Amino acid sequence: MRKPSSNGGPAVDFDALARPCLRSVKPFFPGKRLADVQRERKLKRVVRLASNENPLGASPRALAELRGAAPEAHRYPDCSSPLLRRAFAEAHGLDEAQVIIGNGSDEVLRLLCETLLTPEDEVVVSQYAYLRFKQHAGILGAKVIEVPMVDWTHDLETMGRAASTRTKLVFAANPNNPTGTWNTQEEVVRLLKSLPPTALLVLDEAYGHFAAAHAGYPESLPGLVRRFPNLFVLRTFSKAFGLAGLRVGAGVGDPALIGWLDRVRIPFNVSLPAQRAACAALKDAAFLKKSVAACERGRERLAGDLRRLGFSTADSAGNFLFVECPVPGHELARGLLHLGVAVHPLDEYGLPDHVRISVGTDADHRELLRAVEGVLSERRDA
Repeated sequence: MRKPSSNGGPAVDFDALARPCLRSVKPFFPGKRLADVQRERKLKRVVRLASNENPLGASPRALAELRGAAPEAHRYPDCSSPLLRRAFAEAHGLDEAQVIIGNGSDEVLRLLCETLLTPEDEVVVSQYAYLRFKQHAGILGAKVIEVPMVDWTHDLETMGRAASTRTKLVFAANPNNPTGTWNTQEEVVRLLKSLPPTALLVLDEAYGHFAAAHAGYPESLPGLVRRFPNLFVLRTFSKAFGLAGLRVGAGVGDPALIGWLDRVRIPFNVSLPAQRAACAALKDAAFLKKSVAACERGRERLAGDLRRLGFSTADSAGNFLFVECPVPGHELARGLLHLGVAVHPLDEYGLPDHVRISVGTDADHRELLRAVEGVLSERRDA
């Protein structure tokens, strides 16, 4: 749309200037600020169960490192996060040259697309896969091929058959957000062996810590990455480590690919406090174990409570539940938010009858269940 000029200069038609492929890309909006909801509705607090954050907070060792980094806020961070790269590599039995650090794993995902994709390329994704896969590919103008899920799970065999010589990237989140389902090592290996030589499998393991104890869950680091140059693995510090606000993620792949990603990466992309906190978090095994155990206990208990209220929940290996509602998901989410509880409706995924609910503390769950009963009761009485 042509915007009128306020200073007498010529108007600019930014719709015409923008790249045509961006017309199909929808911006990411996380929803209304919870602080605004709390103020407007005069709530004592808002229970945050919409973003899969760690209800235990952050690693104590990471918090101590954050405080220690504050006096150096005037300094630029190390350009390529070398200490964190080395620490991550050592923690996972990798070579440092196999690792890149990003401003969240989302930046690493973006770097992959910017490095590899053109409008002539294709990517393969799964139906109901993490939306950012399609969004990043769309920004580069690549063609997105979507393969239906089976039982809410990636059909990796069919995804492999959908890949062609024009396919550059095949995306799979394991466990998947928002369904919480996961694929086995056997399935992943079969897919890797079936892909054409032009295609790279990107395995997003943002929730991998919560699924690692499941029998058959892939041993991607270091095992599969060593065996398969066509595998790239994403990890994040946002979930089990509780550092979502610092935005730190990692990507692991062939050193030649990492070299290309470094050409595209913005210098100083991860802040000094974030680098130091992430290094400390890697050493806090006790906190990681505590986070995973708390998630497992809370997830199963909450799933049972929701089922008793008439909801259906899929088996989840993440720190959240994929919930089918007896009422439209966006209506439930809106009603809960009015009562001070935030959950994530899934209309953007084409799932109007579902919501995603993060695993919180026992107190969070009690408030959620009270609010759910209130919304359902109000709907029955309407």
